[in-house]
Amino acid sequence: MLPYLSIPEAELSLGRNLTIVETLWFNYSATKSDYFLYCHNTIFLFMFYTMVPLPWVVMELKRSKKTEQYKIQPKVKRSLSDMFNCYKKVIMVLFVAIVPLQLLSYPVIKVGLLHF
Repeated sequence: MLPYLSIPEAELSLGRNLTIVETLWFNYSATKSDYFLYCHNTIFLFMFYTMVPLPWVVMELKRSKKTEQYKIQPKVKRSLSDMFNCYKKVIMVLFVAIVPLQLLSYPVIKVGLLHF
């Protein structure tokens, strides 16, 4: 949970007014537990693994002479089906391995079992 009980208290601590985005985040997260907020990492990882490859997918599908010169293997052409199969495998690994490890590691670290 946030260390401030109200927006004026947070503004006083910071010595400035909160921005619109900070105010929205404060209103959203003020009553949420730390673990619930930590679970948002899953959403960010999913968005990252979905959005970052999109420019390369578009470049591969459009295949112009301008982009062709930068390819390491210009004769290799991936189909949309190939790329989607790769995406499905990456997302499967995300939800089968990475997300459970993240969600289980937070309580262990919070309790202090891994403090060396």
